[in-house]
Amino acid sequence: MKFLDTKEQLLSLIEEIFINILPQYLPSSEIREQQINMAKQILLSFIENKKIVVEAPTGIGKSLAYLVPAVVYLKELQKNTRIIVSTYTKTLQQQLQKKDLPLIEKIVDYLYKDKIWYTTFFGSENYICLFKFYELKKDLLTQDEILKIINIENWLKTTQTGCVEEIEVEQDFWHEINRESDLCRAKHCKFYSECFYYKNLKQLKNMDIIIINHHLFFANILALNNLVPKRNKETEEIIIFDEAHNLENVIYQWFGEEISNNQIKFLCKQVYNIKKQRGLVTKLHSLPENLKQNIIDSVISVLEQTEEFFAQINLKLLQAKPEVRIFVPNIVENTLIPELSKLFNLLSSAKNLVSKREEVFKLTVFTKRIVKFIKIIAMWLKCEDTKNYIYWVEKEETKRKKLKIILRITPIDLTKEMQEYVYSVYDKIVFTSATLCVNYDFKFFKSSVGLFPEIIPNSTTSNELILSSSFDYKNNVVIYLPEGVPNPKHEYEEFKEVIIDIIEKLIKLTEGNTFVLFTSFELMNWVVEHFKLDYKLFVQTTSKYKLLEQYKKTENSVLFGVNTFWQGVDIPGEKLISIIIPKLPFDVPDHPIIEAKTEKIESEGKDSFKEYLLPNAILKLKQGFGRLIRRKTDWGIISILDPRITTQWYGKYFLKSLPECKITTDFNTLKDFFYTKKGYKK
Repeated sequence: MKFLDTKEQLLSLIEEIFINILPQYLPSSEIREQQINMAKQILLSFIENKKIVVEAPTGIGKSLAYLVPAVVYLKELQKNTRIIVSTYTKTLQQQLQKKDLPLIEKIVDYLYKDKIWYTTFFGSENYICLFKFYELKKDLLTQDEILKIINIENWLKTTQTGCVEEIEVEQDFWHEINRESDLCRAKHCKFYSECFYYKNLKQLKNMDIIIINHHLFFANILALNNLVPKRNKETEEIIIFDEAHNLENVIYQWFGEEISNNQIKFLCKQVYNIKKQRGLVTKLHSLPENLKQNIIDSVISVLEQTEEFFAQINLKLLQAKPEVRIFVPNIVENTLIPELSKLFNLLSSAKNLVSKREEVFKLTVFTKRIVKFIKIIAMWLKCEDTKNYIYWVEKEETKRKKLKIILRITPIDLTKEMQEYVYSVYDKIVFTSATLCVNYDFKFFKSSVGLFPEIIPNSTTSNELILSSSFDYKNNVVIYLPEGVPNPKHEYEEFKEVIIDIIEKLIKLTEGNTFVLFTSFELMNWVVEHFKLDYKLFVQTTSKYKLLEQYKKTENSVLFGVNTFWQGVDIPGEKLISIIIPKLPFDVPDHPIIEAKTEKIESEGKDSFKEYLLPNAILKLKQGFGRLIRRKTDWGIISILDPRITTQWYGKYFLKSLPECKITTDFNTLKDFFYTKKGYKK
């Protein structure tokens, strides 16, 4: 193909691809003006060196709408370009790798008689470490561990990637054999030539398109691009953030500091596992026995003080709620740092006495980890810079019903960090999702990721595009707003008693096939406890993906979920025809990050409810709504039980943000709609 050099020719090529070329390889594809428009606007942004924010509803085909212009730019204008597609979920990564990019490959071959190279790359902890695996094999193992080892050995005979995605393995066991970046000896390791991680890493230099997740993107920029290295210094990178509505939470994690009781326990296990009587210290044969014993005793003391220290935090701060912000120094007694310091000193002494390079290396890594632990705990206890940072603690329950307690230090404003590490480095960035704007405005999203033109050098405002949906919501969705429901803010107990009856009535009508999306575990558990219908009920306690698979396989099932089920779930057809939302999804106002953000907004003389809490809730409602209609043939009911959507001044903004549907307060109207769609006699 002759290469094109004018903007008009390039835009015509985009049309040609979607109208004439794509249908040759995807006969089921249809011409969608919104998809073509999105692709054109993204290409223009690349040409103009601008960032672009795009809200693209489900059904637009947004993956191809950003991949096509990116590849056209690469092939036509800038050969030394690499495309990084960053997602939030593994589901989308798999879709890109297995469905969308093979199509792009065919289009490139048709147009240019050339190849496009692509891969999915994971964080290093997702790859097996052969050194750790074969070291573990040498230990005295239990019968259960031997079976797990055999399972891994069988997998190693066939795997091309060495990635945990391919195999079912317990998380605790995987942590004994996976790659840890600071423990990796790279070229000095005897397994370097066979190492799956480095094989994958080497391939990246040849790749035109790399799919990663948001966590790896930020881990990479903070590691100065050492985790996903560039092809060469001149390589230009296009960054595409899909599922961009999840970026803010990830950014907070990566630009803050955190330490958990589990991290300290894991380090102790690596030094000496009390239960299994193995670990690094048992392999340091040149150490005097008394020093070995002192290290073992110190590990025991650190574990005891870890239990005591975090138990104090749990008892003093976390009895009423799972996350708490702190403002005063030394909120609990500093009993842990002295014990960590003792272990540090003992491991440092051991380092001076061993001679093997591998032993020195491991001891150096472990002492560095302890220094980092001490530093974060000390900063958290001092709680010095409350003006710029949020000092808080959070607890969560692990799969084994044990408490994980995390101390966090989080910057209040992310603008400076995003400017330094992202916007000053990358010119061409696409942000896209089905839920980015509030009342046709991207202001809230752009604020959440620090995307302000005034802080980005040589930049005008980013381009913006809001696309309309191609789905017929008017005829296929009814929004049900029942009357007579008490206000949950003022009459919570009465509200619960009323909604349980409505939820059961709605589930009966649709014969199951329902998601009930809650805003809190407390309300969900109460409804579960009082639920009387004989439908198979799946309640969010285990893995999201396992629960979804069980739900899909079971007829007339009902799923109760919180948080994660509001997004990233795709169940087309009549397996999901009803979504019930008991409460409007306002954030808990005293969550540490929410509280700090609202305080900052108020200090600037603005209304935090209008500026933050309301738009955030609107976006979450849009996400929940988006679970219902996934294909043109889908239909269903959205029931919002919270009366504030009709009785409060802000209710209209929630309804305005949703696609135009029929709205009713009459259950019989709902019944008629359902019977008509199912072809039942009324």
